[in-house]
This record gives sequence, C-alpha cells and structure tokens, in this order.
Amino acid sequence: MDVKRLRELLSKRLYLELQLFKDTKLVQEKEDIFRHSYEIGIHVNLYGILTAYADSLQKGAIRRLLNLKSVILGSLYREWLTREDCFYDELRPYACRELEAVLELGGLDCREEDVDGTGLDKAA
Repeated sequence: MDVKRLRELLSKRLYLELQLFKDTKLVQEKEDIFRHSYEIGIHVNLYGILTAYADSLQKGAIRRLLNLKSVILGSLYREWLTREDCFYDELRPYACRELEAVLELGGLDCREEDVDGTGLDKAA
C-alpha cells in the first residue's frame, strides 16, 4: 500500500476515534458534558494536530500507528494528563504580582508549594 493510502487510513481512523469519543460524551447530561469539557477540547485539538502532522509521517510510522490496538487520541490524552502544566507556572507569577496590593493587607501568601503540590493551601 502506498503512503498516500496509508495517510488516508490514518486520517479516517483518527476521525472515527474522535466521532466515537464525542458520541459517548455528548449524549450525557449537560453537567457531565461541562465536567468533561477539558477532555473534549483536548481530544478535538489532538485530532487537529495529528491530522495536520500526518502529512509529514513516513510510511513505517503510519503503519505502526495503524497497528496500535489502543485508541490513539485517548492514549495521547492520558499521557498528556501526566505532564507538568506550564500554564500554571506562567499564571502563578502573574497572579502574585497582581495581588501584591492585597498581600500587603495580609492573609494571602505566594510562597512556593511543596514538590508534591501541597503546602500553603494543602489543596493537592
């Protein structure tokens, strides 16, 4: 099979994975859909990224993806959840700078958390 046909198959597989995922989520109650909005958004973004990236994949890489027994989008999403969130690293200093005036009034603390995410507020 030529690489063009393999790319088409990969594109169809990713599309079907996304549609099946959306079908399982969008039949839920509004509150459940809202609760899963991050997961839904990431799946849609992963689909867009992978379909655009598929054009640059070599034949062997496409074959390996097509031979995966697990769901590609779901696997990438679960892996994504294990990553450090750099958004928080950017948001925290900004919020602390903006709240500096409130800090002078007392009560808020922008010192570093413990490595496990607990510490100041013990939320993690």
